[in-house]
Amino acid sequence: MELNDVKESAANCNLCELYKGRNKPVFSKGNEKSNIMVCGMVPAGEENSVGIPFVGRSGKLLDSILADAGLSLDNVYITNLVKCFLAPGISLKKDWVDNCLPYIICQIHIIKPKVIITLGKDATIGLLGLKNSISLKSIINDSPYIIYNNIKVMPTYHPSYLLRAGGKNHIKYKDVVECFITSKK
Repeated sequence: MELNDVKESAANCNLCELYKGRNKPVFSKGNEKSNIMVCGMVPAGEENSVGIPFVGRSGKLLDSILADAGLSLDNVYITNLVKCFLAPGISLKKDWVDNCLPYIICQIHIIKPKVIITLGKDATIGLLGLKNSISLKSIINDSPYIIYNNIKVMPTYHPSYLLRAGGKNHIKYKDVVECFITSKK
């Protein structure tokens, strides 16, 4: 299967009700041959409008994180675990994640990254199949990475989390940048 086939399949998916809120399919951006995959959880409103992940405020902060880590879109492949827009304030349902999981698994098999950086708790537990009761802080503190199908998965904080308390001035901003720097090794 080719990446464009997966993209088309995701764009036409109607396995759950989230497809009803989809304006433009949001699949990925960046380098398809990268060793580093960045996985967020779900497209926000701006992404739903333009069909590209991480273009809003969180995307601008992610761009800063990449720059501070010495990376650019030439060095990373960026996607989301859930491909359709979810309105703010609505909690993710497990079946929505489960319905989208095959798309990210196909992306991983096609891209063949050496490292996957998961942004936030939802993306981390969704991809790794962890219990929802576990905290992101405990996952990060347990180990700098987790092995998933022979790929290093490096959980870190989502840019939206950083934005809620200062953005680049957030106490965890440098930790997130360090995660991206470490992913290059």
